[in-house]
Amino acid sequence: MEVFSKFDPSKSISTEILYRTRYLCAKYLGGAWNRLTLDQFRVKAITGGMSNLLFLVELAPNVNTVGMEARRALLRIQCQSDLDQLLTESVVFTMLSERSLGPKLLGVFPGGRFEQFIPSRPLTCLEISKPAVGRLIAPMLARVHTLDVPITKEPEVMKCIRSWVTKFRQTPGGSRPIHLYCTAAHVPKESFPSIITCDDLERELQFIEEFLVKSKSPVVFSHNDLQEGNILLFDEYKLNDDGCIKPRVDGDHESDPLVLIDFEYCSYNYRLVFISYLPIVQTSSINEMHGCWKLNFTHGTLGSQ
Repeated sequence: MEVFSKFDPSKSISTEILYRTRYLCAKYLGGAWNRLTLDQFRVKAITGGMSNLLFLVELAPNVNTVGMEARRALLRIQCQSDLDQLLTESVVFTMLSERSLGPKLLGVFPGGRFEQFIPSRPLTCLEISKPAVGRLIAPMLARVHTLDVPITKEPEVMKCIRSWVTKFRQTPGGSRPIHLYCTAAHVPKESFPSIITCDDLERELQFIEEFLVKSKSPVVFSHNDLQEGNILLFDEYKLNDDGCIKPRVDGDHESDPLVLIDFEYCSYNYRLVFISYLPIVQTSSINEMHGCWKLNFTHGTLGSQ
């Protein structure tokens, strides 16, 4: 996928990428995609992917399908270098596709795949915090938790955290104290330390490990990245201010209004890890100006937080 490594989102898609995309579409989507000129299909870069390159490919309106091939699809180019994680994510995506718990898998190749393109939009932090939306997310995640996935069944959360602490120790900042202060939250200064170090983090990890062992939390297959960008609302539905989701047009609707996507960080984990993660997501939002996370305690009611 060397061709796609040259992609620059600030520029038009290069002819080289267009030719490579046409080749992949012909090989893995087939049908009308087999004999296309560059002006008979469209490629659009999609923003939002944090560890992948995402492109929408679609046939031009004047091109007819010849069978059951998709008129449009999502082309995902995987940028991760962790082969184990890539294999896990590919297996999981295939299983979810077969069980109608996610987008359909249309084709897979080394370094990427074609997925069903879902006309939709991601939820916002504010929408996730609404109880009515939470009541739809909960059973969707419960179905994921019941999956028996052929990957290691060992909980991964502590291994993941320790790897990040180890990496941080190896940076110049890892040997310096970290100063803590409040911005949006009004918290008494005496209720939190003014300085922490990597050694403090290590002691905290040891405490958490002991707690997890004593908690006897069930170990389940977990998404591990439940944030607003990974929960899509189908375009055929609308979300009201009260959190209720209704069809835009009256009639029978067989599909669920929401779908969970992007399982790059999935693994088996303690079920309570998800329960602790969700309130953090509900009270977080992206500060686009500064490119960092900030807490917003106005999201949701005090009870839901």
